[in-house]
Amino acid sequence: MKQFYLIALLITIFWFSAVSQEKMIVHEEDWTAYTYQDASKTVLSFNKLPSSIQKEVKILMDESFWGLKDSIHFVNAQIVDVISYLKDGDPHKRHSVVPKYELNFYLKDTSVGINRYNITLHLDDYGQILKLNWPRHGAGSTKMFLSRKAIQEFAFKEANTRHYNLNNFFVTFEYKETFDRLCWEFSFLVKELVGAAEYNFIVVPWDELTLINSTK
Repeated sequence: MKQFYLIALLITIFWFSAVSQEKMIVHEEDWTAYTYQDASKTVLSFNKLPSSIQKEVKILMDESFWGLKDSIHFVNAQIVDVISYLKDGDPHKRHSVVPKYELNFYLKDTSVGINRYNITLHLDDYGQILKLNWPRHGAGSTKMFLSRKAIQEFAFKEANTRHYNLNNFFVTFEYKETFDRLCWEFSFLVKELVGAAEYNFIVVPWDELTLINSTK
């Protein structure tokens, strides 16, 4: 009986892993940033940015995206008039540091399931990094990432142990600033509510088979 249960469990995990792999595809929307409205100037060519900013961005690419540079594409940039943007006194605008430069790129590497991942870089007047939705170190090449299959199998074993609902789930990919890591988050339906739903979740970093966050 125990042997039958083990075989059934393995088959279940394998099937859900195959389904999950189809969901572990990163495809974010194509978009053009206009975050700072009339207080910014939009630049559509990287070469139109100040040479000092180009230099700092190229240094960042060498340090943080050294194995992915050919897969990263420039979308646009905004050069922000910070004083003009803040002059209306809107308190909501002061919840985060307003950059002088916002640069937008996208990463495409289908070999690891990334059809499109939008990368946003905020810089100050001097080209110092204020914000980046990618780890500064340790994620510069696909060689540093575990296979999606390994991530799936680990996540489903954990979910099965916790008796999560494996019949209804979805997977998201994002940079978790708190941990400074690229992560896959698996969300398993608990119950549907009016206009919402409750989920259990498991967060697995792309570079290690471990849980860095989950439903308590």
